[in-house]
Amino acid sequence: MADVLARIVARKRTEVAARIAEPIAAEPTRRSLRAALAKPGARFIMEVKRRSPSGHAARHSLENAVRAYAPVADAISVLTDEADFGGSLEDLRAVRARFDGPILAKDFVVHPSQVREARAAGADAVLAMMSVLDDHEAAAVMHEARELGMDIIVEVHDEDELARALALGADIVGINNRDLTSLSIDLSVTEGLAPKVPDNVLVIAESGISGRSDVTRLAPYVDAFLVGSALMAADDIGRATRSLVHGQVKICGLTRVEDIAEAARLGATDVGFIFHAASPRRTTAEQARILIGAARNAGLRSVGVFSGDDPHIADTARLLGLDAVQVHGSVDPTLTTSLAGRDLIGVCAIRDGITDPPPACSDRLLFDSGDGGTGQSFDWGVIDGHPALATAFLAGGINPANVAAAAQVGAAGIDLSSGIETAPGIKDHDKMAALFAALRPAARSDT
Repeated sequence: MADVLARIVARKRTEVAARIAEPIAAEPTRRSLRAALAKPGARFIMEVKRRSPSGHAARHSLENAVRAYAPVADAISVLTDEADFGGSLEDLRAVRARFDGPILAKDFVVHPSQVREARAAGADAVLAMMSVLDDHEAAAVMHEARELGMDIIVEVHDEDELARALALGADIVGINNRDLTSLSIDLSVTEGLAPKVPDNVLVIAESGISGRSDVTRLAPYVDAFLVGSALMAADDIGRATRSLVHGQVKICGLTRVEDIAEAARLGATDVGFIFHAASPRRTTAEQARILIGAARNAGLRSVGVFSGDDPHIADTARLLGLDAVQVHGSVDPTLTTSLAGRDLIGVCAIRDGITDPPPACSDRLLFDSGDGGTGQSFDWGVIDGHPALATAFLAGGINPANVAAAAQVGAAGIDLSSGIETAPGIKDHDKMAALFAALRPAARSDT
């Protein structure tokens, strides 16, 4: 492949030279990207990217992306290059109008005037690429940013670029896993370079982060992640964003709108509503209609929880607009057809260390203790290596104290209810906050 970077930089230098004559007014920022990324646990910069030379094309509008990112993003990055990425300073202004946290203007900066342009459009930080700038140019860009109170992510891809960045006094280093001359990606670039960065310098992993497993792999090496393409290309950008930060988390047994709002704010992906008559967390159809509407507005997936002997599962799911149903007990083989495309979660009960046969026709499983709803856990070793684990939920006695260990079992998601309650169906918001804090991966500075 031709040297993509050289072509882009040559174009950018021509573009900037044609527009730097007029002075640009810009006030210093009061937002700190560095402070946002220095908080405990792995932190996330979510990116708005319309397209890229590597073939990425966004499936979501800027507005929808910012709405999805806002609850869990520590900062948002905006691609402002137009010719190759479809971005603009107008995109930056649009994000600024919708997001109050730090914003990174991501462009191929070749002149300090671009820093001032970015700040005038609402950016709080800029990217300085050592593959693009010589030391004199990089120093000038960094000086301009600091004059405006802005942070600078100094991007590197190899040891030579890292040494140059540190010599210039970089206090945030972005390690790009993508070779910009060929566009190939290798996550081991971060694993190799990050240990060479001093402890007082923040490290960000850039490019190639496509899911939670990549975050888990690289979190011990870095303080933060910059993620864009995988999110902008996802079927459900909100779910993909939340899953990246905390994994899939289903808060079950909800009975109050305010608890749904808190679950969304903290980063849940799914919410569960119980229709089993014997449950103390049972909701009526009318109550559920309001709750499911609140969940839909918050971008959460609604799961109805039923007993297998309930003859109205499919009708209830259709009338209320449930996204999925979870069935405890035997599953009618015809239910899948009746659900008309909704996911069917079959419960695989663990009794006295023995796993019940998995329900037939399920799209995914939920491993739970006994009949569920008891608040009791089981020996997680029983399901070690289970072939369905990678797509399953894990439930049973999970709470803020043991959720980090539960996440290590290897299930795709965590399901819990009583472990974050003050009473059946009444969620404790402090316990919920503690739960999500425990699910955030430990970062380089935490180990």
